[in-house]
Amino acid sequence: MKLSKLISFVFHPILMPTYALLLLFQCIPLFSQFMDIEQKKQILKLTCIFTFFLPILSVFILKKLRVVSSYYMENQEERRWPLLFALGWYYLLFLFLETLHIHFVVVNLLVGAMLILVISAIVSNFWKISLHMLGIGGVLGAFLAIHSLFGGNIYLIIALIFCAGCVGFARINENAHNLKQVYLGFLLGVFIEFFIFYF
Repeated sequence: MKLSKLISFVFHPILMPTYALLLLFQCIPLFSQFMDIEQKKQILKLTCIFTFFLPILSVFILKKLRVVSSYYMENQEERRWPLLFALGWYYLLFLFLETLHIHFVVVNLLVGAMLILVISAIVSNFWKISLHMLGIGGVLGAFLAIHSLFGGNIYLIIALIFCAGCVGFARINENAHNLKQVYLGFLLGVFIEFFIFYF
């Protein structure tokens, strides 16, 4: 497997919510005070189900119904329905998390991801933006806000910037996107998640 394909696979946007929670629980000491291990496990399990397994199942069904022609959804117009289904699953997760009365940072991560999905679905009607860069940009934006509000791990921020650069390189190297689509996706992802935490 080419390095660029491996990077695109590891940093697939569908994995970003799970990665964000893992980083939050493992790299931001503040959250050890607010949540015990069992609560963290419960939140992670729900997140994996609603932001990973169910969206994948939705894409599989859409492919069987020939709503999408490829699991990779290379055609921007085919992205709309998978994104809307994912948005529905994210909203159900949001309702579940609200009943648990968890820390607002976890909820904000999800709300930001939902807003990214909405904007992605709208933009995909007329332009092919990089979902990979929206995803990694969103994670970076969230942790920039968390670092600004609560303090945190500057090395994590540096690592996320490096990862974003690698993902951008991979998407361009695979001819999946041009520079404009990559940069705009990244900046939009950063802005949306950062905006959610401050407004």
